[in-house]
Amino acid sequence: MRRGLVFVFVLAALGLAGCGGGGGGGSSSAAEFRQQADAICAKYEAKINALGTPSSLEELGDFVDQAVSIVEQGNEELQSLEPPDELADDWDRALQIQNENLQTTRDLQDAIHNQDDLKVQELLGKLDAARAESAQVAQNLGLEKCGQNAAEETTTG
Repeated sequence: MRRGLVFVFVLAALGLAGCGGGGGGGSSSAAEFRQQADAICAKYEAKINALGTPSSLEELGDFVDQAVSIVEQGNEELQSLEPPDELADDWDRALQIQNENLQTTRDLQDAIHNQDDLKVQELLGKLDAARAESAQVAQNLGLEKCGQNAAEETTTG
């Protein structure tokens, strides 16, 4: 179970945030944009990592409760970034993917609290299935810190 959870929160740390943001036309260069996004990713990934590793369903519920809040904060910060035109399409797709994943994570939170083990497994599978595309989008964006862990899980998981 942990692998799927780590995956979703790594995605959040990737800067793949909810709807909005993006759109292109930003004044920053691609290098500046990548540097800003990677700094935000590193900041929120460290917060997620500080939560530790859940080892029971009860701990998993607490972990998800805390992580959702962190993810939402990170998403807000990432949505404020304006990508340069050449990265706008991939950034918009990244935002769309994470919006879907964040909603799935909220559904996971409910399933855990309702002790619906079947739904928990289903939702973890759904999040896991989104991993490859998320890693590819992060790679397309040229992010070094954002997407690194998801890309590693894609090749090693």
